[in-house]
Amino acid sequence: MSGLDSHTKLSLLYFPIGGRAEAIRLTAAAGGIAFTNKVLTFPEFMEVKHDKELIPLGQVPVLHIEKDGKTRTVTQSLAILRYFGKIGGLYPSDEILALDVDSLLAMLEDLLKTLILTVGGAVSALVSDTEWTGEEKIKIRKRWIEKSLPKFLGFIEDTLKSSKSGWLVGDSVTIADINLYTDLTWVSSGVLDGIPTTVLDEYPSCKVLMEKVKTVNGIEQWTDKYSKPYSSFDYEP
Repeated sequence: MSGLDSHTKLSLLYFPIGGRAEAIRLTAAAGGIAFTNKVLTFPEFMEVKHDKELIPLGQVPVLHIEKDGKTRTVTQSLAILRYFGKIGGLYPSDEILALDVDSLLAMLEDLLKTLILTVGGAVSALVSDTEWTGEEKIKIRKRWIEKSLPKFLGFIEDTLKSSKSGWLVGDSVTIADINLYTDLTWVSSGVLDGIPTTVLDEYPSCKVLMEKVKTVNGIEQWTDKYSKPYSSFDYEP
């Protein structure tokens, strides 16, 4: 059961894909957090993108928290993930363990930073007035595999190898494990040109953890019940 006040209603606004909201959704499933999964199609998003009350920064995910007739709007996926982790018991109360979780979340951000730039494009990233060609994107991703993956994922692999529990932090699943699972599922999915589905083969402990996260109570039921593209629905654990 979550530590959420029964009078508080949560609504998570995002696209029908996994993306930056998937770790939040799975944390809700594992932590027993009721929320509304509110989906925006891409055309719908473009219509409301400049609505500052609904989407303050013109980007999603956004969390709307309703209580006592008032609505608080929260942006930034990692902030929302930590909030869900705290009320769902998946973020450590111990300060040092929480620090370890935060460090890993930041590490995953650093890991994916360059890769995400190649998806958004050079113009959106403000690095060029012209877009990268497909060949240029693949060259960047090749360097990412050679440089960033060993640096960051190599550290995480070593962390898992020394873990007695098999989890990244402490003796149970945390948002760090869930975030790793969703990030690496995307990286190895085959949807990114130049990134083979075998990209994680040199990181067996990470692959073992991904399988472990799949079987977490709540997450397993979520993936069995809901498929992508998502629709809008009220989730009740």
